Order: sequence, then C-alpha cells, then structure tokens
Amino acid sequence: MKRTATLASLVLLAACAPSASVAPSPRPLATPAESISAIPSPAACDPGVVCDGPLAAGDYVSDTTGAHIEFTLDEDDWSGLALQNAGFSIFLADVGGTHAMSVVKFDGRVFTDACSGEATSTIGATPADFMVFLDGRTGVTATGPVEVDVGGRPALQVDLTTEVDAACEATGGGRIWLWVPSLVVGDFHFNDAETARVIAVDGGSATVIIVIEAFPDADYDHLLDHATEVIESMTITPL
Repeated sequence: MKRTATLASLVLLAACAPSASVAPSPRPLATPAESISAIPSPAACDPGVVCDGPLAAGDYVSDTTGAHIEFTLDEDDWSGLALQNAGFSIFLADVGGTHAMSVVKFDGRVFTDACSGEATSTIGATPADFMVFLDGRTGVTATGPVEVDVGGRPALQVDLTTEVDAACEATGGGRIWLWVPSLVVGDFHFNDAETARVIAVDGGSATVIIVIEAFPDADYDHLLDHATEVIESMTITPL
C-alpha cells in the first residue's frame, strides 16, 4: 500500500483526457518493503499523529488525504509512515514480510501506461472512476466492485491480485504504475504477486483510496483482519 514508488500499491474512468506529463517526485511513495526498512525513528510518534515510527494504541486524526479522517488503533504493534500531503501508511509487526495499509488521496492523475512511471493522464476523480481505471489495469485481476460504507461515507471495494508480465518487468521496473497522489509523493504502484483489498471512498471533499496489501512473504489474512478493525473505527468527513 517502497520509498521509490507505491506502497506497493493498493488500490480508476470512463473518459480520459490527456494532461501534461508529471515526472515522478524525488520522494516517491514508499512500497511496503522499503517503507518498513526505512522507518528511522525508535521513538513513538506524538499522540494522535501518524509519523515515521511506532504508533501507540489510541485515537488518530489525519487531514492529509483531502478529507478529515479519525480512527483508532487498539494495539501498540503498529508503525507508521507519513506521506506528505498525500495520506499515510501503517504496518503491523506480527504480520511479517512486506505489507501495508495505506490511506491515500486520489485526484484523477494516473500513469498512462501500467509499465511506465513517465507519462500521466487525468481521468475522473470519483470512486467509480477509480474502479474503472483499476479494472482495466494490465497486471491487475480484481473482483467486481461492491458498495460498502467507510466512516459514514459511501465507498466501492474490490479484492485483487497482481502479476507483472515479462514486458512490464523489462520496461516498468517490475511495477504496475497506478496514480500520482501528490507532487511530493510521486507515485503509487503495485508489485508482482501481491494480494490486496482496495476501497475507494467518497470523502465529500476528496476521493480517498484505502489499500490493504501484502507480498507472498506476509500473512495477508492476519493483516486484513486487523486492518478491517481500523477501517471500522473510522469516521470520514469533508474538509
């Protein structure tokens, strides 16, 4: 959900209008593996703030996705990664392997080619737009979207797996390039052989994408159980 581009990630439309190319940021979005190894601080974050370090059990608030999000962590085993002006990612210690739960903004800027982090286009920015985009992405096999409620807001949810083919491996660095969360966090992508749940939330003032993702070396079911508890604790309101 690497400091070079997705949170591995997870988690789309009808009409795509080409926009000026946006070069990937010098500090692209972290993929889980790099994110976990890159968390620098042994000190706990300030209460209620998701930072690059251990997160104590308690209530948290974030306005960095374009919507106001409140949620609760019921255990001390989470660590965080702040995605500047784009959201946040959290990681659960006993899941093992490469994994993340990411909560990231989506404003319609996507990578034109799934195998390239170069050219970008602008599509519609609704949850439905995002899901259409995701469904058509090379290397992504997803279930049909189902309607859910997250934090009091309407949302669409899919479960998916990924497979990077040989051509994309050669040209795209082994990634499935997805969208541009912000100019600071330059991209969000998936890697090969991931399992993920992606939820696109209508936050009122912005579309918020929640990605729960794991590589084969992580316990995805365990992550999903605990991440679902976090999602069920959320309230989301427009800014």
